[in-house]
Amino acid sequence: CAHFYRQNKLLGLFTKIKRPTKGQRMEEELKQQFDEMGVEPADAVLGRCAELAITYNIHDATEFVEQWMAFSLSHLQGEDPAIENLGDFERKVLQLRKDKAGYKATGQKAKSYGSPSVQDTSSLATYGVMEDDPMLDDYVSESAVDSSALHTPKAKKQSDRTANLKGAALFSPASYTPQSAKRKAGLETPSNSVAGKPGDIVDTFGHPKLLAGSSWQSQMEHTVPVTQKLLHNDAPLTIANLGYMNDLLTDRCHNLRVRFNQTGPALVDKKLGQAGAAECIWYPQDRQVLQSAGGLHAVGMIHSEDDGPLDAHSAFMAVLDDDVEDEMDPTLTLNFSRVKSASIFPGQVVLAKGFIPRGKTFMVEEIHTERKLTPATPLQIDRELQFVVASGPFTDSTDLFYEPLHDLLKYLKDHRPDVLVLTGPFLDADHKMVGELAETFDTFFEKMIGGIMESIGSHTAVLVVTSQKDAMALSVYPTPPPALRRTYPNLYMLPDPSLVDLDGFTLGVTSTDVVDHLLSHEFAVNAGERMHRAINHLFHQGSFYPLYPPADEDMAYDSQLALKYAQLKQLPNVLILPSDQRHFIRLVNDCLVINPGRVADKKGGTFARFLVAPSVPGKAANMFNSVACQVQRI
Repeated sequence: CAHFYRQNKLLGLFTKIKRPTKGQRMEEELKQQFDEMGVEPADAVLGRCAELAITYNIHDATEFVEQWMAFSLSHLQGEDPAIENLGDFERKVLQLRKDKAGYKATGQKAKSYGSPSVQDTSSLATYGVMEDDPMLDDYVSESAVDSSALHTPKAKKQSDRTANLKGAALFSPASYTPQSAKRKAGLETPSNSVAGKPGDIVDTFGHPKLLAGSSWQSQMEHTVPVTQKLLHNDAPLTIANLGYMNDLLTDRCHNLRVRFNQTGPALVDKKLGQAGAAECIWYPQDRQVLQSAGGLHAVGMIHSEDDGPLDAHSAFMAVLDDDVEDEMDPTLTLNFSRVKSASIFPGQVVLAKGFIPRGKTFMVEEIHTERKLTPATPLQIDRELQFVVASGPFTDSTDLFYEPLHDLLKYLKDHRPDVLVLTGPFLDADHKMVGELAETFDTFFEKMIGGIMESIGSHTAVLVVTSQKDAMALSVYPTPPPALRRTYPNLYMLPDPSLVDLDGFTLGVTSTDVVDHLLSHEFAVNAGERMHRAINHLFHQGSFYPLYPPADEDMAYDSQLALKYAQLKQLPNVLILPSDQRHFIRLVNDCLVINPGRVADKKGGTFARFLVAPSVPGKAANMFNSVACQVQRI
């Protein structure tokens, strides 16, 4: 490298590298922060955001994005930034913030809203609630703001935490390793650095008045009936009715055909209608015939040439022939050079419009992936329901002491929700210390569940969804719940995935990271916000796991079980999708979708809490006005 540098310098060819300007650096930082939030603004919008940040002396891109997200949630119902709404953001947030700073500099005291105990740095004015805002009264219903969202509790030592949990079981298993003794004696501490403070609210959804008026505690003790809705032959998936390890190749082809026959006609009906369905070619045999209508609509299933992530050159479409049994032929290579917008993944059934110039190359002009959805059953709640959702792992990657789980149980004892949803893994089979246990996986899991139930008591209905990653679970998807020797009246062991009815409220939940699998294997061009489109894939494909083959090579996917126990024929009111992606709350097709994050995380564990307000007789329930949700740090 030094020789190359000298030679080019002598030849006069070496030029100075042009450093990025301040605006360019801010654009890059803003793009990264928006991406972490699951937002993909256009380049022009990023440029305008960078201009505003520099103009109003906001040097931290994180601060700018957080202020925008809060403004968007409170004023625009979560819309993405655009040139049009950035003007309102500048006037209602940035300009007023600048004016307030000027008032303070000249000794004029700015007018304060809300509780006097709230510091100015946490004031609602920071998030765009201003004097001229018509929604101000909804934000500041006297002093009803949740104190847990405004005050950060100090971190406690493990001894204090354990002392406060009366009757709580220590979840550390019997182990052969001497490292456990060191940790217990306090000679070793985990080295994970945590971003943020315990108790911080990092994501919010819902009407401000509903959020501010909630104590996040159950108002009365009552039993919540739990009914499973994901059934085959009127029975949910259990170990007793499980049959697997006989998923033959011919069976897989047949099951893919069933999926195709269920989704394909629905896509055609949505786009072309019943009258236009005749224009759709299901089995192209004669190229001249295909092009005679001037435009070809073909229904097929997307696949990758190398069974890996898709790109513009590896995707092909298999068009199924109803006259040939268990055969996927012919296949069409897809050319996306004419496509303006598309989002596809392996195993997806799509309706493609285009033409075939020669051979088996399909020039794609449009990709249609949406069908008519069966909406969720309208909310029919006669009393407020409080939920807490937490996803594993529940212990750090360096030990098996389950300290984050202790923190979660402390919160649960203080707030006593009506329903607690826990998703695995509880004892990850890939944990580096799992082989050092001096007891069986089943025994340890039983002990863990017993400790959880003892700490929570009988008031809260506990829904447990294990993962196929759990050491004590059967390695198959869909995954039946493990059998316990002891039963509890308020404990419900559910399969992965599950749909349950909770007293007129439908909840969908899975422990499989399908969001990350979809985003890592899809090919997307101008397809909108990432999380929104990943969620829509589940809805429009009618499946909790629509990818085929699975994105995870270690995932034991059983196509016969998936056809019986993993279909999503009707939207739930709320869908829980735990993921390694950043925590999020999204309202998609009037279904509230929540990724609570992981309880044990190097960057700081999180969980979600949400409430469902009682329905008003004779008035249609609106999710924004009826459901409030927050993601909180452990």
